[in-house]
Amino acid sequence: MRPRHPASLPSPAPPPTPALRPALPILPANRPSEPARAAAPSLTRTAAAWALAASLAVLPACRAGTIASPGAPAQETLRALPDRIDGSTLLGGDAQRAAQAGASALRVIGADMASDGDRLGAFVEVPAGECMLAMARVSPTISDVDLFAFEDDGSAFSTDEAADARASILVCPPHPRRLYVMARVMSGAGAVSVGVQSVPVKAADAVARAVGARGRSGDESGRLESWPGLEAKIRARRAAVGARWDDVRRVALPVGSRSASRIGATLDGGRCLDVLVSPSDEVASLEVVAEDETGRVVARARERGQDRSLLLCSAVSVELSIAIRSRGTQGLVAVVVGRSQPGAEAEISGATPIERVTEGRDLAEARADHARALAGRGYGAPRVSTGAARLGSRTTLPIELPAGCARIDVLAGKPLADVLAELWSDGHALLGRARGGARATLFTCGRGGPARVDVESMAQPGPFAVEVRKEPEAPPALVAHPLAAARLLGRMSAAGPAEAAGAAGAQAVALDAARLKILPLPIPANTCAEVIAALDADGAGVDLRLVDTSTGESSLARARHVVSDSRCAGPAAVPASIELRLADGKGDALVLIRTSPRSR
Repeated sequence: MRPRHPASLPSPAPPPTPALRPALPILPANRPSEPARAAAPSLTRTAAAWALAASLAVLPACRAGTIASPGAPAQETLRALPDRIDGSTLLGGDAQRAAQAGASALRVIGADMASDGDRLGAFVEVPAGECMLAMARVSPTISDVDLFAFEDDGSAFSTDEAADARASILVCPPHPRRLYVMARVMSGAGAVSVGVQSVPVKAADAVARAVGARGRSGDESGRLESWPGLEAKIRARRAAVGARWDDVRRVALPVGSRSASRIGATLDGGRCLDVLVSPSDEVASLEVVAEDETGRVVARARERGQDRSLLLCSAVSVELSIAIRSRGTQGLVAVVVGRSQPGAEAEISGATPIERVTEGRDLAEARADHARALAGRGYGAPRVSTGAARLGSRTTLPIELPAGCARIDVLAGKPLADVLAELWSDGHALLGRARGGARATLFTCGRGGPARVDVESMAQPGPFAVEVRKEPEAPPALVAHPLAAARLLGRMSAAGPAEAAGAAGAQAVALDAARLKILPLPIPANTCAEVIAALDADGAGVDLRLVDTSTGESSLARARHVVSDSRCAGPAAVPASIELRLADGKGDALVLIRTSPRSR
């Protein structure tokens, strides 16, 4: 039979695409000469056609990923894995440093891969008496991450919006029961991990320093770090006011003249709020007021050049709103709200005006409530005197002081609010001075005898009562330094229940502006130590510095007559020291060290 011409054979299928082409070994070929190839066209083309058909036959096997061969083991199929990112890897180093400073164990609330604009977060329930440290840490491929703590209504309670790859915030009481903690990637792509740790209030400063958490006193928050001169204004303001302050809010608000812009603020009982409002260049003038829940204006901000400031203190918890309105122009304002430590009003400079927020009550009701508050604390029946306080003048009441130590409460009846009380001996020596809203409390220690109380209204006139109670105990150091004792006990009382017996460990220390007084302060493991220093009649301005002698880390607090600070130890004891110095002159001080277990 005559063989068919190669041209009559079926045309071979087109070759497969490179992506589907089987990975066959490339063998070396002996290229035939041109005459030889021309003489055998049928063989060459026929072989090519059969080779192409064979290659197409194996394509399904290539797509399945295997080419079956006798005796070859079966290859695993593609599958999704349940594995997750280990968030503790990114957070571990800072979490360990926070734990050494007093924080609890790390809890990772989220870890994932993310890129620009992606968010990662979860709700966290925070104990009422604890702080919460939240941290976001990222892989080296992310250059900027922000961190937020939102309330249930969507408002930002605390933020770290600095241009940084490490974001940390520390939220301390008072705070909402739960917060939504969220990290947002601003630049880059990679791994993100978010974790939280519980922090005792007394260890908050040490933990904040250990991990660089924002929102603490003297630190930039990040969101307004580029606001010209803002940080310098805050530092100058806090230095002039005295005491220690924790930032609870730093925000930039748009303001106009038609309606006020508002932010909420909680003024906790026994604490103070410091509000600084700084406008941008286009805002010529501002009006800033504090309003209560009913919309009543309780205080107006004072002018500090273009800035406005408010210092609010209260013995009871109050929800406030800070209302800000520009006069004629629109623009932005920076609002910085700082919160004092409990009882820190005694440490605030006397030159700084304080607006006291209080509730008006009938005098009989105020006395009955006060008696219930002091019940069971060892006091006997008080000696009571009454009078009426007036604006612009002092009402004087004679009293008899018992030997030892005594507590004197000046209770205001409505409409009286914001009273100033001074205690004088029969020799015309000042024994104590206190100012408050519904109540001003004085303490005194000494030989007792005739004295007098001067009471003045600083806002509205009204009736008042003076109640004198003898303290069950009178430590000798307090009796020997009556004015320092009054300031020390007043500071203790402002932070919570206090009696003279609680200051029995106070020691008298001689201070000099030209010399540094150093005292040892060993802090046992899992313990917090609080140091209070109160000046006697001589000297003014006291610096208190607590130093970790093992690392050199320190904190500094300043006040005019009484100052305090605290430090905590984690699982290991901390060797520390107290450094005291007067700003001017010479004088004695009572120094009290109080220790308490570190809450977990």
